[in-house]
Amino acid sequence: MSRRILALAAFAVLAAPAMAQDHEGLWSGQGEGDITLDLTHIEGDTYSAALETVVPISDQGGGCAGGVEGELDLTSDGGILSVENEEYDSAAEPSPVNAKVCEIALTFNADGTLTVEEKEGCLPYHGAACGFSGTLSHDAAGL
Repeated sequence: MSRRILALAAFAVLAAPAMAQDHEGLWSGQGEGDITLDLTHIEGDTYSAALETVVPISDQGGGCAGGVEGELDLTSDGGILSVENEEYDSAAEPSPVNAKVCEIALTFNADGTLTVEEKEGCLPYHGAACGFSGTLSHDAAGL
């Protein structure tokens, strides 16, 4: 009985880092344009995130591109990427182009996709013609 408990405990300890790193890697998909997210496991629940968006120039209008990088804590449900805006002016009125932080919610879905939802303050990172919201698939999901 005690061997079984010990074996289960060892499995749980060894499997936890593997489960925590299941989200690591490149995610890509669509939103207002092409969106990519590169998640790199740092330690524990902490990840580095590099999020990019691109809307190509077309006959319908000009293009747009942008990106943001930062660290966040991820659970099995997701997490919030919050990056301080370098050009924030505390003396000026808050606005879409003068927000203290860019905040983006990441939600892992039951079907294996990732929903990225721009919450606020990210306009300085991508311009008005595109955004960071969309649904992404893990590039290793098809393997």
